[in-house]
Amino acid sequence: MTKLAKYLKSSLGFVALIVGMLFLQAYCDLALPDYTSKIVNEGIQQKGIEDGVPEKVRPETMENLKLFMGEDQQALLDENYTQKDDVYVLNDIKEEERAALADALKKPEFILYAISQPELAQSMAAGEDQAAAGEDQAAAGQDQTAGQDQAAAGQDQAAEGDQAAESGDGALPMMQLPEGVSALDALKLLPDSMREKMMSTIDEKMSTISDTMVEQSVVLFVQQEYEAQGMNLDRMQIGYIARTGGRMLLLALLGMVASVLVTFFSARVAATVAHDLRNDVYRKVIGFTSEEFNKFSTASLITRSTNDIQQIQMLLAMGFRLILYSPILGIGGVLKVLNTDVSMSWIIALAVVLILIVIFTLFKVAMPRFTKLQTLIDRLNLVTREILSGVMVTRAFSAEKHEEERFEKANKDLTRTNLFVNRCMTFMMPIMMLIMNGVSVLIVYNGAYAVNNGNLQVGDMMAFIQYAMQIIMSFLMITMMSIMIPRANVAAKRVYE
Repeated sequence: MTKLAKYLKSSLGFVALIVGMLFLQAYCDLALPDYTSKIVNEGIQQKGIEDGVPEKVRPETMENLKLFMGEDQQALLDENYTQKDDVYVLNDIKEEERAALADALKKPEFILYAISQPELAQSMAAGEDQAAAGEDQAAAGQDQTAGQDQAAAGQDQAAEGDQAAESGDGALPMMQLPEGVSALDALKLLPDSMREKMMSTIDEKMSTISDTMVEQSVVLFVQQEYEAQGMNLDRMQIGYIARTGGRMLLLALLGMVASVLVTFFSARVAATVAHDLRNDVYRKVIGFTSEEFNKFSTASLITRSTNDIQQIQMLLAMGFRLILYSPILGIGGVLKVLNTDVSMSWIIALAVVLILIVIFTLFKVAMPRFTKLQTLIDRLNLVTREILSGVMVTRAFSAEKHEEERFEKANKDLTRTNLFVNRCMTFMMPIMMLIMNGVSVLIVYNGAYAVNNGNLQVGDMMAFIQYAMQIIMSFLMITMMSIMIPRANVAAKRVYE
């Protein structure tokens, strides 16, 4: 097959164009599952909110966020937001700047969202209330002696409050906040040292929570902020889904155009190579001596000039679309899977191993029959030509029965071999479909636990399934080509001979 490379020189421009179109098609195919994940996760579950970076922030919310941020993070917040009228508006920033801002906002937004939930607010504020109550009592003394006693008592309660803030487990008795005083107001009254201790405790708590749950809490905080501003979240959600769906349609259309162009140019290159091969074979055969004609036989030369070259042409036409596209799609799918969820990558590895076993078995069993197939076609053509060219002699010697038996034997041998090869291919497709469906079931089974534990979102699981199917499809394409490659390889050797 490597000898065919010289016949591709005249079509190098088309080959380069085919490769470029294949990369474009692979990019479109691999991008679609990611958009599906975004529609489910961000469009449906998060109401069109992509991350924890709000487009607009109220001044009071800005102050609350800075309460739980360091000086550098506060400076980053001021750099990226500009006050317009009665809100702060996000500036036009790059992706990496947005990622840095989202990371800075994650903790304060998570804290503020937790405070907004009554059950969480009471748990977080238990120790801080005791500390604040102790300080109030220390400051409320009327005379020096009483004041000292109350101050000491207040310091004791403040120390208890520190312990409660550090433990964060709500083991100490809960104190009711005064009417009209929120948990956030109580936190603002705390000294900086106590607030720093509380922040370190919150960092420890957040480290035990999955990133997915933290991100969802942050998004819920942004939703609350938008609702407080009177923004229409339903319209925002519909707009996000429409934009993302539009991008998916454009990618699908672009991928379709690339696929059509690859098919067209592949057929053109294959036809050009077949044309040049036929010309060379014809010129070579014209110059044969009688001895060379007897070596190959006329029937074999006809088969090599027609059927064998046709096998090579079919391989080239399909090869550009499948052989070149399969590794591009497969490697791209693996990289995407690793970025989605590494914990389920073993499912893909298991599927690939099973597919390789099927391919190896197919090659081991069917390869000898493919080699034999072309020889049997030669034999059938030879018998047919001898019978037709010597039909008068056959009749003269009444040998019709003998010649009929010769043709029947050659025909049966070819039919039997073809049936065996087709039976091998018949088993291949159901086995591949069984592997694909089994992979889907395993992904859903394992993904359901991950979703339930908050380690994976539903959209990510759907994207993982699609990437897994693309990886398996790439191996399935190679398997399909394994049917054609052995036969075309035998045909190419015969033509070269």
